[in-house]
Amino acid sequence: MSFRDLRPTEEAEIPESPEMPTVDKRSPIDAILEVAFGRALSPALERSLSGEAAHAIIVIVPTAAWVAPCKTFWERRFGNRWHILGRDGASRSEHKPTVGNQTVSKALAAGQSIVGIATSIDILPSTLAVGADHTFYLSSPSGDVLRQILEKHFGRPVATPVPAQVGAGLDIDDLAAAFRPRSTSRQIVARMERATKRRIGSESNDRLPLLQSAIEYGDARQFFLDLATDLKDGVPFSQLSRSVILYGESGTGKTTLAKLVAAHLNLPLLAFSVADLFARSDGALGGVVQATNAMFEMATSQSCVFLLDELDALPDRATISDRGRDWWLPVLTNFMLKQDLAFARSGSGHGHIVVFVACTNYIERIDAALMRPGRYERAIEVRRPNLAGTINILGHYLPEIEGGERAELGRLLEGSTGAELMMVARDARRIARREERVLRAEDVRAAAMSDEDIPPGRLRRICVHEAAHAIGILVLRCGTLRGIVVQTRDGAAGRTMSVHDDTDLPTKRDLEARVVATLCGRAAERLLLGDISVGSGLDKRSDIAIATKLVASLHASTGLGSKLTYTSDHNDVLRAVSRDKSLRRLVEADLVRLEKEAERLVRRNRDAILAIADALALARYLSGEAISAIFEHKSRPAS
Repeated sequence: MSFRDLRPTEEAEIPESPEMPTVDKRSPIDAILEVAFGRALSPALERSLSGEAAHAIIVIVPTAAWVAPCKTFWERRFGNRWHILGRDGASRSEHKPTVGNQTVSKALAAGQSIVGIATSIDILPSTLAVGADHTFYLSSPSGDVLRQILEKHFGRPVATPVPAQVGAGLDIDDLAAAFRPRSTSRQIVARMERATKRRIGSESNDRLPLLQSAIEYGDARQFFLDLATDLKDGVPFSQLSRSVILYGESGTGKTTLAKLVAAHLNLPLLAFSVADLFARSDGALGGVVQATNAMFEMATSQSCVFLLDELDALPDRATISDRGRDWWLPVLTNFMLKQDLAFARSGSGHGHIVVFVACTNYIERIDAALMRPGRYERAIEVRRPNLAGTINILGHYLPEIEGGERAELGRLLEGSTGAELMMVARDARRIARREERVLRAEDVRAAAMSDEDIPPGRLRRICVHEAAHAIGILVLRCGTLRGIVVQTRDGAAGRTMSVHDDTDLPTKRDLEARVVATLCGRAAERLLLGDISVGSGLDKRSDIAIATKLVASLHASTGLGSKLTYTSDHNDVLRAVSRDKSLRRLVEADLVRLEKEAERLVRRNRDAILAIADALALARYLSGEAISAIFEHKSRPAS
């Protein structure tokens, strides 16, 4: 009997009622495999496989879990005259191309048919790999294919629709688990839908925005909108740029962006992380290799947005230690090989649309070989949202706040990550719920700023320090001042918010002005409070670190310092300073000179700094407009 002979009987013409259970006709595994093989095999090949001629066949399955049931199904379907070789990659000593070649050659020479079933051709005997008459791939079912499986299972047509994304990321056992005795098709689809959301990490009650309106994602958003337009216009898939690494600090919404892209393209999101390669295996070399193979096989067995998170967990071969090289090199080599095959297969006319997205917080740790044409072709930074993006995100989380107030809250919260804005919105709603009233803008302000009591001396120092930064920005005109907030949610004592003019490339004077404004806080502590605290240093986000990086870049990266030679990338310049004594001397001399300029600026604007500090201590937040008004008032000549 061929697969095409398995048609519904006459009574199956009556559609199933989704409200009433039906009697199960076939086991779920059988139904899944009948449809999978039926889609992979042509009618002529089906007939030939049932004949007497000897065949050499390779069946590539989505994951290792498919191997055993496929062996059972093949034997039952085509008889015991076949030598069935199933390899799931579990045995490092036996599941490799050098093992089993004599068995293959003897079977074929004796007129016996042989089939190799595996997750990858690489673990089948090489004699079978080069001598196979046919190689075909079974795909992980989703969407309409699952509806065909339901009909095969029940032996009748079903009316229940199956959304396209249902089944993405589910293994064969996950699918079979949804078929429980005397369940309706509607109940089975509902279970599959829940399992899909849990498997790909999209089970959430959060309402996601549309990609078109998510302006906070900047260049990354435009990349995917352009891709969607090209797909709509029918541009050949091989000509599309459809692979990208999204990088940036934690909390900027890289994973959320992948979800928006999947929704915009109406494709399922298939999400993995490099950690999954260890979690889904025994952690040994062979297990990780097979988990990698299975991941890429699953990604290319269906149309999807394939998200690979924590890409930096794969070490850079250029910096890997000698101790770990013997273990990691086979893993990395196999990863890149499978990635190349996945990219090629997804664009070779198989009918699958696969968009490859990788995420990392540390782009500098990514092996350069992963970022070349044919692999991940673009790297786009996902930054903290600007003012417009912050207001847009607040509009998503706080739609009931009036537009003008939302804009003011945006200025207060500018510089926050998307994750931080989400938490502010949740905490603000908690405040309103406890007081049993509607949400107000003051709830958001209360949630945005810590209610922790700050000792008076510490509060005074914070306010003077931040006020001096603001005055430096206004006097030197090295940015647009947005405001100052004290005791922010991210643990910072205070933050002065500004944006730089990007209409032209910065000159040496521009960069040195930014350094002076950065050092004004430290100078104000010395001149107005008597001594300097550690608050200007300690970490890479501190004033000292920022000023050092800017000055070092003048000498090492931009050719704007005393030397023309390029000696360091801007992102790695602090390391260069710590190692290069001559560079360190140049940077130190410039920092001392620029700090003296900051001190002169603070002395000239002492009254304005103190007035702003007084107002800031009371309000904990001042807008850029409010700060400018105080500055103008204090700078106005006495009449």
